[in-house]
Amino acid sequence: MMVEIEEHRRIAGNLATIRHYIKSKFPGYTITEDSVPNLYHQFTVTNPKLHRNYTLKVNWSRLSDRRNTPERTRLSLNSGFVASAMVCAGGTHYSW
Repeated sequence: MMVEIEEHRRIAGNLATIRHYIKSKFPGYTITEDSVPNLYHQFTVTNPKLHRNYTLKVNWSRLSDRRNTPERTRLSLNSGFVASAMVCAGGTHYSW
């Protein structure tokens, strides 16, 4: 039970970090989210004025891994240029 609580907190913290990153990289875009627990969490950013949308699909294992603190997640997002990869993926999702 305690392990589940820790995992839930870790996942929530990582999701908040990813959400913040996406908001900072895609200002003016709306963000929608979809989750399939134990598989992935998906973020889609949409700008209706520009007729553009980009999707980030985050593997559940990345969210729940004990080594992936919100700080490490933030560093990985920035060093991996995830926003740029989302744009390069175009209409398909970028898996991270």
